[in-house]
Amino acid sequence: MKKAIFTVVFWMLFFCGLTVDSRAAIYEVGPGKAHQELDQVPFDDLKPGDQVKIYYRKAPYRSRIVIRRSGTVSQPIVIMGITDKGKRPVIDGRNAVLFQKWATMNSGRYLIRIGYDTTADHIHIRDLALGHANNTEWTFENNEKIKYTGNAAGIWIMKGRDITIANCLIYSCGNGILTWHAPDVSHLTIKNSIILNNGNHANPSSDQEHNVYLGAAKTLVEACYFGKPFANGQNLKDRGMDTVIRYNWIEEGNNRQLDLVDYEGYKKADAHVYGNVLIQGATSQNHNMIHWGGDGESSRSGTLYLFNNTIIGRHPLNRFIDVQYADCKVDIRNNIFTGMGTLWNRVGMIYGSNNWISNQIVCPDGMVLGIRGDFPGFLNSEKKFKYMPLSGSAVVNMGTAKTPLPVEYMPGLYAGKIKRPVFLGMDIGAFEYSLKMKKIGVD
Repeated sequence: MKKAIFTVVFWMLFFCGLTVDSRAAIYEVGPGKAHQELDQVPFDDLKPGDQVKIYYRKAPYRSRIVIRRSGTVSQPIVIMGITDKGKRPVIDGRNAVLFQKWATMNSGRYLIRIGYDTTADHIHIRDLALGHANNTEWTFENNEKIKYTGNAAGIWIMKGRDITIANCLIYSCGNGILTWHAPDVSHLTIKNSIILNNGNHANPSSDQEHNVYLGAAKTLVEACYFGKPFANGQNLKDRGMDTVIRYNWIEEGNNRQLDLVDYEGYKKADAHVYGNVLIQGATSQNHNMIHWGGDGESSRSGTLYLFNNTIIGRHPLNRFIDVQYADCKVDIRNNIFTGMGTLWNRVGMIYGSNNWISNQIVCPDGMVLGIRGDFPGFLNSEKKFKYMPLSGSAVVNMGTAKTPLPVEYMPGLYAGKIKRPVFLGMDIGAFEYSLKMKKIGVD
């Protein structure tokens, strides 16, 4: 009897498994595959669990894509590149064709769009190179050649929840990634990606397009490399709620490295920024590195939790933290601020402890935020750990373990993260030195 019951249950589970698997399809695109081009994939009919595998080839793919179907939590829809010796397949916006004939709304705004007339939830995009969707380039829609508009994006998320963008290279677009606000967009993850040279390519003085321009609720930006944007846009601009920016390497922006401003619909929006390396651009037109609170008539009205970052100023007029409104707060712990300039513009409230601050940086009178010094004691090599503290540095073991969120990793130079070792006390800054670091090549 027990054997019979077991047999029935087994076959029920077996056939249920078949039913789930039979609904998921794999579409392979590339040389020698069933589909040679992206326009042969039925993107309008994708179902939960479906995968579109785009294989590397020397010639780029020149198709623009709209994703308007949803996966599920357990069965996301996956658009993935299949690399060849580390080379990602390229989807190039130059003369790319929008083959979904019905997709005429907001013409010329994107290379990949998530959400249209319907919401596209539970979408994963990974291992792709996306480029040249900007306002100096041309695209084809319904057999008509048109220019991309201003604010075009490599990936434009209009309606989508639980979206992951991972291991991508996004370059030379108007905005690398652009999102709308909640409730239309929420739970966005951007990780392990390289994002650079995005901005207004027709107007080098414009500050209206950015490497990324985000507004979703509950965004995580993790272990990415943000390089020099084009024109005067921000490196990372965010109007989101409950944004977390951690373990990234962000450098060389012509404007602010972080522009964390308001969306009045959220009322109050905190952010956590930790474990990052932030380096001011050598030719930056705006000397404020981190802007917090707002850029319009409304305030973000929240707290910026800024901890365990290594922040490098490179201009004598630099302002490390610029707060927009009196109801905005900044909690700073375990950060290295090195260079010249002013720590804060004296708007709102700033407080904290266990920071290392260069003697050449002007701080509020009578406010003790940590220790002062001339040199923090970096490894100072051209290796990827050049801002690692030396043994005996003034920042070693001088941090506080009382951080708003756990600090578990350190940033890699060109995307990725490395486990942060646990060794005696916590170091100040984005990196932790210990004898264990010898195992990964740090002397």
